[in-house]
Amino acid sequence: MLLELTIYCRGGQGGVTSAKLVATAAMLKGLYAQAIPQFGPERRGATVNAYLRISDTPIRRRSSIKNPYGIVVFDRKIALNSTAKLGIINSPDPIKIAEKTYYLDATRIAEKNSLVYAGWTVLSAPMSGAIAKALDIEFHYLKEAIRMELGEKAEKSIESAREAYEVVLWT
Repeated sequence: MLLELTIYCRGGQGGVTSAKLVATAAMLKGLYAQAIPQFGPERRGATVNAYLRISDTPIRRRSSIKNPYGIVVFDRKIALNSTAKLGIINSPDPIKIAEKTYYLDATRIAEKNSLVYAGWTVLSAPMSGAIAKALDIEFHYLKEAIRMELGEKAEKSIESAREAYEVVLWT
């Protein structure tokens, strides 16, 4: 099993961090994983992609992902054309972006937990919770990954990820 996902976000929203958190959670579960950012000299607000691979065997690929199994969209205003089987989108309303689409209002969850930096809502924790749920990665692995990444500052992010994991819906 090799799952490849592409994350579409804006600089500052936490897409690269989310890929890293979910990859770490998958490794804690005993899987192999890669989190690969793709960006150049972009500024906050510019479109950024990140790639996430999860497998039960070692991953030899290091390239970008051309035809992902799944897509994750942090900002629904990002235009994309996808034939993905799995989609996860930050939206309060159901929007079909793949054969099976998970959706949640990650912005509301992050704001409720004061995950705002320099005026930007940071969505890495709630979106990581939704991704983990969609990929059947148990929450305790994600919780440990967040603690490893954020240390003493992890509690708000853990609470956001937990809420997202519990409320994410699919169409």
